[in-house]
Amino acid sequence: MIDRRLAGVFFLLVANIDSVVASQVENVRLLERFYHWQNKNLTESSLPPAGTLYLTPTHLIFVNPAEKRETWVLLSHIGTVERSSILPAGCPLVIRCKTFLSLVFIISKDRDCHEVYSALLRIAQPSTFEELYCFSYNPGEGNFERSAGWNTFDIQFEYQRIGVPNRHWTLTKMNQNYDICDSYPQYLYVPTCASQKVLLGSAGFRSRGRLPVLSYLHPSTNAAICRCSQPLSGFSARCEEDEQMLACILRATPSSRTVWIIDTRPRLNAMANRATGKGYETEQNYVGMKVQFFSIENIHVMRSALNKLVEVSDLKAGSDDLNVPSHSIFLDGLQATGWLKHIRAILDASVFVAEKIVEGDSVVVHCSDGWDRTSQTCALACLLLDPYYRTIHGFMALIEKDWLSFGHKFSERAGHLRPFYTGGGNSPAVTPSSAVSMVMDTTREQSPVFTQFLDCVWQLLVQKPYAFQFNERFLLVLHDHLYSCQFGTLIGNNEKERKELRLEERTYSLWGFMKRHLTEYINPLYDAERCRNMDILVPDIAPQQLRLWVMMYNRFEEGIHPREPLLSALTILKDHSSSLEDHLQLLEKIGGADVFPMGFHEEAFDRVYQPAVRCGTVSEYGYFGARYCSAAVEIMGDDVQSL
Repeated sequence: MIDRRLAGVFFLLVANIDSVVASQVENVRLLERFYHWQNKNLTESSLPPAGTLYLTPTHLIFVNPAEKRETWVLLSHIGTVERSSILPAGCPLVIRCKTFLSLVFIISKDRDCHEVYSALLRIAQPSTFEELYCFSYNPGEGNFERSAGWNTFDIQFEYQRIGVPNRHWTLTKMNQNYDICDSYPQYLYVPTCASQKVLLGSAGFRSRGRLPVLSYLHPSTNAAICRCSQPLSGFSARCEEDEQMLACILRATPSSRTVWIIDTRPRLNAMANRATGKGYETEQNYVGMKVQFFSIENIHVMRSALNKLVEVSDLKAGSDDLNVPSHSIFLDGLQATGWLKHIRAILDASVFVAEKIVEGDSVVVHCSDGWDRTSQTCALACLLLDPYYRTIHGFMALIEKDWLSFGHKFSERAGHLRPFYTGGGNSPAVTPSSAVSMVMDTTREQSPVFTQFLDCVWQLLVQKPYAFQFNERFLLVLHDHLYSCQFGTLIGNNEKERKELRLEERTYSLWGFMKRHLTEYINPLYDAERCRNMDILVPDIAPQQLRLWVMMYNRFEEGIHPREPLLSALTILKDHSSSLEDHLQLLEKIGGADVFPMGFHEEAFDRVYQPAVRCGTVSEYGYFGARYCSAAVEIMGDDVQSL
C-alpha cells in the first residue's frame, strides 16, 4: 500500500479527468539502470519484485512493498518518455529525466503502459506558465514565508558594490519601460560620455537591441566587462553610433589603450551570420579595438553533445558483459560527445577575459544574441576575478546579475513549457502502436547552457577548493531546481516576463529555500583570507585536467560512488573538531587544568582513538570529539558532575 504521507498528494489528482487516464497501475517492475532490458528472453521470473505505480499532478511514484522502497520522480524533471516493443515480461516504459535519472518500468499490460505513457506526455510539460508547479507549490505552515528570498538581491546595490556609478560610468533609465530592449533589465550602466543618440543608434545596430552595457568593473584596474549581442553588419554595413559607443567604453578605461571584442563564436559561424544581415566587428571600422574569436558552439551543438553524453552514461552493452559497458567503449564514447572539449572552450574564453581585465584592458563580450555564451563567459570571468562571487551569497548575486537580469532564456533553454506539434487541441497525437521515443518538442530552443556553466564552476571547485565557500551539493541543488519549476526564481526568459507573471507575489523564491539549508552547502576547505590576497583565480584548462562530473551525470547509479564523499567526511571532521574544542574549553573553565587526574588524557585517548584506528573509517574519526568527551565524563565520574 502507498505510504500515508502520499495520500494528500495522491488524492489531489487533477480536476480534468482527461489529463490523467491512469492514476494507479499494479504489477509494475522497476529495473536497475544497467539492466539489459532489451533482452528478448527476459522473463517475469528474472525480474525484480512487482510494485505499484502512482501518477499524481506533480509526481510519478513507484512503491515496492517487497523491498520497502519508494521512488519519487517530479513530473517537471521528465525529459523524454519512450514506449518500446512488447517483451514476454511486459511492456517497457523508459523515462529519462533532465537531472540524468533514467528509469525503466516493465508494465504487465500494454494498455496500462499506453495510458501512463499518454498521460505523462500530457502533464509532464505544461503549455502555459500558470500551470507550472511553482504556482501551486505550498511548503506548508512554518517552513518559510512567500516573501523570503525575493528581496535578498538588489542589482543596483550590486553595482554600487563594484563602484558604479562614478565619473566614467553612469546609470541610464532609457530602458525603464523596456522600450529599447525587452530582454535587458530596466536600469543599465553605460559610459558617461555616451549620449542618448549614441545609445539609441548602437541599440538599433545590435541584434535584439542588446547594445553594449556594463556587467562588471574591476576595483583595481578600473577595466570593464561589457556585454552585448552581435552587430547587424552584414557584409559591409556600418553604424557610426555603434563605433562611437565602443570608443566611449575605451575612454571610460583611462588605463587602457585597447578594448578587446570577445566574440565567443567560432569564426566560421560568425562569418556565416553575415549572409543573414548580422555578423561581427572589423578592426578597420572600430578604432582601438581588437577582435578575438573563441570556439564555443551554438545551443544546437551543445544539446546534441549532451544527448550523446546521456547515451554514453546509459550504455547497456559491453564486450564481456551485457549489462556493463567496457572501459574502451565508455572512453571512446565520452570523447565522441565532445562534452569536455566544449567545457574547455567556455573556460578558455573566460580565463582570457579575466586576464585582460587584470592587465587593465576592458572587454566587450558577445555571441549571437548575447544571452547564452555571453552569460557563461561574463559570469565565469567575474567568478575568477572577484572572491565575493565565490561565496554562497555572492554566487546567487552573480546569477541574478549575469543570468536573470540580462535575459538568459531559462524557460526556453530548460524546456519548462511544451510547444507540441499536435493533431488537434492542446494535446499531442499519440498512436497506441507508437514504439518510437516521443521527445518533447521543446528541443529546438532547449540547450544545457546553464548546466555547462555549473560544470565549469565545478571544474574550478575541484582544482581550487580553498577558493569557494560552497560545495558540490550547492551546484547540484541549483541544477535540479532549474528544472523542478518548484520555485519562481528561475522561471521565465527575462526580467520583463517575470514581472508580468508577478512571480514575487505568486511563487516562492529558490534563494529563500536555499538559505534555510546553508549548512548543507558549506565547503570545509574554504579559506577566505587566502582568497582576499589573490588578483585572479587561474585554473589549469589543459585537457588532462578536466574531468567528467560523475556526481552530476552518473549520480543515480549505484556502486560507482565512494561510500562517503571526501568533502562530506571533512565537514563531519570539522564539526566534531569544533565540538571537541568547545567541550575542552568548558571543562577547563569549570575546573582548570588541575581538575584532570594524572593519566586522564591518555586513558580517554586509548578508549576512543585506538578503536577508531582499528575500524579504519573516516566517519569513526568524525565522532572522535564527542566520544572523547563522553569518555572524559565516564572516567571522572561524579567528580565532573559535581563540578
